[in-house]
Amino acid sequence: MFKFFLKKNFADVWDNLFHFAFINFFLIVVAFLSVLGLFGLNALPLDEMRRSMVIMAGIFVFSAIFHVFVFAEGYNVDKVSNYGVSKIKCFFSNILPSMKIGIQYGLLVAGFLCAGLVSIPYYCRMWIPTDGSKGSFLGLIFMSLVFWLEVISLLALQWFIPIRNLMHNGFLKCLKKSYIIFFDNVWFSIAVAFINFLNVLITVFTLGLIPGISGLQLTVTNALRLRLYKYDWYEVNPGMTSKQRKDVPWDELIAADVQTLGPRTWKSFIMPWKEQ
Repeated sequence: MFKFFLKKNFADVWDNLFHFAFINFFLIVVAFLSVLGLFGLNALPLDEMRRSMVIMAGIFVFSAIFHVFVFAEGYNVDKVSNYGVSKIKCFFSNILPSMKIGIQYGLLVAGFLCAGLVSIPYYCRMWIPTDGSKGSFLGLIFMSLVFWLEVISLLALQWFIPIRNLMHNGFLKCLKKSYIIFFDNVWFSIAVAFINFLNVLITVFTLGLIPGISGLQLTVTNALRLRLYKYDWYEVNPGMTSKQRKDVPWDELIAADVQTLGPRTWKSFIMPWKEQ
């Protein structure tokens, strides 16, 4: 299944290359303006405490705004994942419908980010004080707890947007399902996160255009869409033992997708006219 997932994901990005490049450029502009805004807040003539509070408030606001546009693109990602066609018009027409869930998710992400930025250095100083005094071992324990909570949440929350894209659930249900899917598919979640890490490296090389935020979103949406076949199989085969549940017939479950995608060769990507 994983091999087919990689092939399908590459094909989907390739077939919608110009769409993703345009949307990613738009998101880059939004992100750039947000960072510019944070620099502006940092330049305000305030004392250190108030400046930090203002910057944190800015992180929450800009994260909420940015994720509204990310969720607006989710409608196109859903179509592409289901072998449909992406449309620029669909992105802009879904900005307003995406405001509520985008703001909620953006505030959640900002909350985890700020919690990590504040608590980890604090507990690190508790463990190893900067003034050379004797530290507390509790600092290391709390710092480790916060760190692993952040890591687990990062791996779990990667499923939030695809859950919304595919199931259109509300905020709390998406949040709950994100952690359920992660704990039920830990190694798969880590593997998909690694693929998106490689996508980030490619994105840096292409100056944010390909695969970009849209491509990262498509990766987790494709991964979840295929992974959900396992749960459909569970439903039609109740009463299986835990050993039987692990023996998922992936070739059978993804057969229709394999047929729909077709035999995509490298020649079909580079020189499609020769495949006709």
